[in-house]
Amino acid sequence: MKKIFLFLAIGLLCIQNIDAQQVFNVRDYGAGGTKNQTVTSNIQKAIDECHHKGGGTVFFPAGDYLSGTIVLKSNVSLHLDQGATLFASQDVADYQVPFNVYKNNRSDQPVLIYAEGAENISIEGKGTIHGQARREYDELRAVDSFIAEETEKAREAGVEMKRYYKIPPFVSLVYLVSCKDVDITDISILESVDWSLHVQWSDRVNIRNIYIQTSLEAGVNADGIDIDGSRNVTVSDCIIETGDDAIVLKSTLTNNRSESCENIIVSNCVLSSTSTALKIGTETYGDFKNILFNNCVVKNSNRGFSIVVRDGGTVSDVMVSNITMDLRRKHFNYWGNADPIWLVILKRNEDSKIGKMENISMSNILAHGQGTSKIEGFEGHKIVNVFMNNVQLFMEAEDAPDKRATHALLARDVKDLSIEHLRVSWDENKIEENWESAFLAQDVDFLRINNFHGRQGLRGKSIPVIELQNVKNAILTNIEPSAKTEVLIKVSGENSKNLNFLNNDLGNLAKQKVLKKLK
Repeated sequence: MKKIFLFLAIGLLCIQNIDAQQVFNVRDYGAGGTKNQTVTSNIQKAIDECHHKGGGTVFFPAGDYLSGTIVLKSNVSLHLDQGATLFASQDVADYQVPFNVYKNNRSDQPVLIYAEGAENISIEGKGTIHGQARREYDELRAVDSFIAEETEKAREAGVEMKRYYKIPPFVSLVYLVSCKDVDITDISILESVDWSLHVQWSDRVNIRNIYIQTSLEAGVNADGIDIDGSRNVTVSDCIIETGDDAIVLKSTLTNNRSESCENIIVSNCVLSSTSTALKIGTETYGDFKNILFNNCVVKNSNRGFSIVVRDGGTVSDVMVSNITMDLRRKHFNYWGNADPIWLVILKRNEDSKIGKMENISMSNILAHGQGTSKIEGFEGHKIVNVFMNNVQLFMEAEDAPDKRATHALLARDVKDLSIEHLRVSWDENKIEENWESAFLAQDVDFLRINNFHGRQGLRGKSIPVIELQNVKNAILTNIEPSAKTEVLIKVSGENSKNLNFLNNDLGNLAKQKVLKKLK
């Protein structure tokens, strides 16, 4: 027995000695732990030596560290201890390494933590990475073409035409390119000027239990997590509050290269966003496949979930489930209308290819929103096979003078749309004059609706609860109005045909009248 204990003691001593040899304390390389000292080269020396000696941990004890670009290398872990803060320098001269980030294919994008082609790397600990973002509130300098219509509505409604702009340097805090076996855990990433955490063309990435925060009011372009053309990625147990998209999957075009996004799981996150909480796009030069968004709370956001295809890629096999949403209209300059769902195929410009979207499943979604949820294909290019199950939409009055909401749910240019257990509720106390139908379908082929409960937006109006325009091959069963209505289902368009209505409560609308409209 004594021999066994002796053997264990010797083993533990050896492990401790190995661990000690693998820890590289940045203080030992001249990083003093005060914010008035720029320690870029000191940190880099610790990383380089750790890498050359086979790998280990570069350790930041409690203290403040001001740095420009540092390059993370294979087999190196950055560990920021509790109380340690790595600050991004505000001096452009501290960002000298030329990195070609996606934006305009420029080579002068400042990056704080960078890695390219590295394997077995991690950023961890209870410490903080801080971007020291600065912004200014100024007159509108240009109109964002993507929201030109919304901007004009805001102008006509008397909204002040001012917005926040970033102040250089436009630092992205973490940018990892073509890396493999990446772990990012426990850290806090605060006040990035540009994207907070950008993972591009990488494989086997685990992001867990991190906190990301930027100003919800002023943090334009400060995305939380951008998964860009990467595979086999898990994001879980994160809290993100950001002035732009919270978690977004992209396939950007950099140096004429794009990669697909595949096998991505996002789960158990709490998200607040001044733009979209959970998103695919808008950069969609490559494809997206096998994507799961599950078990998330979305709060105080401008949009819940969106897929925006603009660059010719194909998005397929996406499942969104068990999501609660509490959405509020934000400043006119941000993309979003406090709408729970937006699926759309667009062209970025006249020369852009037309993408595809197919096999999208959304289930167990409970959303309090202020904008119209939309499923919109492109003329001649329908979104194919969309399934919705157990979706509850609560329409509330808009917190803005420029009103945008009409219907609760709109589907246009869709093939194979199945809706099971849809409930639409409208605010009884505050109403909007522009509210219309609970569901509008336009140019939809093969529509199935079963177990619908709801009413039109405005009580006492002849607005239909459900309106079908140029809809073919549809079956609507168990349609139940939640209030007295003059028109339950309205059908129009010369292309409407092969429609079946079964077991529906028509309320005050005579069945003969419905059949007559179908002829």
